[in-house]
Amino acid sequence: MSQNEQKFNEIAEHLNLTDNVDKGNMFGAKCLKLNKKAFAMFHQDEMIFKLPADASLMGLEGVRPFEPMPGRPMNGWIQVPYRYSEQWEDLSVKALNHLRQLSE
Repeated sequence: MSQNEQKFNEIAEHLNLTDNVDKGNMFGAKCLKLNKKAFAMFHQDEMIFKLPADASLMGLEGVRPFEPMPGRPMNGWIQVPYRYSEQWEDLSVKALNHLRQLSE
């Protein structure tokens, strides 16, 4: 298991304890779900988050819209490289709260 995947698993374990989040799969990648809806995903050693538009996050080097297939970005999903792993847990919580708002 890579250091990146270990970080994902630590976040998943913490959110399972605090918010009853489940691990699942999406596009063949590990993801975090609440009530069967994904809000974060671990893909190619990076994390992807379902977040509202955030220009400050997109301004970080290497952060980009998630494209499951080249040229086909998924609206609202942002891919964040490991160099920002210290922010992954906070971004996971933001994505979880964003999902909750969408579900209201």
